[in-house]
Amino acid sequence: MSRRKRRSAFHQVSKFDRGRIVAYRDCGLSFRQIGSRVGRNRATVMRICDRWMQEGTTDRRGRSHPPQCTTSREDRRMAMTDCSVTSRTIAQHIESVTHHSVSARTIRRRLQQSGLSVRRPLLGLHLT
Repeated sequence: MSRRKRRSAFHQVSKFDRGRIVAYRDCGLSFRQIGSRVGRNRATVMRICDRWMQEGTTDRRGRSHPPQCTTSREDRRMAMTDCSVTSRTIAQHIESVTHHSVSARTIRRRLQQSGLSVRRPLLGLHLT
């Protein structure tokens, strides 16, 4: 057998094991001791414990996209403060403040989910 350490197949940490990791940490065990008891790497144990301390949860993040730069509450507040504002002006304001681009369609969809609507400008020619 070679001196090289053989890698086992990658397996997700189960919800039960994440709970065990947090419980062992609360009991005062070190990351290395917890890793040997659960059969996980020390870095994995540290990441799970850090997430528990910062977010209060050990659930896996199921996002494949970046997090939203604004919440629907912020969009709603901006639409309610000025009823003449359009979704494009809301998007431009958000981009100027957060330096993240948000489409006007996203703003309209979020407001519609909240039961609100934003003013749409009339895009037609004036007949004289």
